[in-house]
Amino acid sequence: MFSGRVQATVVVHGTLGLLACVWSAHLGGSVLHQGEPLGTTRAIALPLGLSLGALAGVVAAWATQRAMTRTRWGRELRGALRDSVLDLRAAQVPALALAAAVGEELFFRGALLPALERSLGLTLAVVVSSVAFGLVHVPGNRRLRAWPVAAAVLGVVFALLTRWTGEVLAAVAAHAVLNHENLRWLLAHRVGARSWR
Repeated sequence: MFSGRVQATVVVHGTLGLLACVWSAHLGGSVLHQGEPLGTTRAIALPLGLSLGALAGVVAAWATQRAMTRTRWGRELRGALRDSVLDLRAAQVPALALAAAVGEELFFRGALLPALERSLGLTLAVVVSSVAFGLVHVPGNRRLRAWPVAAAVLGVVFALLTRWTGEVLAAVAAHAVLNHENLRWLLAHRVGARSWR
């Protein structure tokens, strides 16, 4: 049985994903495919994109975890995020990680990025969509002030991954792996678990 938090995340991000699908259909595009596929065919691009996305997610998780143990702002961020997952159970992590990744990537990389690209060109579209992605991560908690900056930087990575592979699911894979690994890491380091290095 999912908790209220997981159910709310699924509903909110499901709605965001649905909005992205409707928006893309209205514009006559695909919410899943962007530009030319890597390897010239979707049959090659999809598994390659998913693999590259998963790898990018692992690297991003390693980098963010390193920052959260080695920098002052990262330790502050880690403490605030750790406090926010105190009531989360490990069994809830996959659903939470996947729901957020799917909804956000379909909206920001599947719908917003190509819509902006039509009027601004690719470079500005990547920048503007990534800044918008960062802005939706602006927290009410001052200790999380580094979060929107990190989200904007990761937004650039997700956008470039999408455009390079031609597959939004590459960004979904990267985002889901990042969410999953960081949530598991935060849960493993809650008070009463093993100590921080």
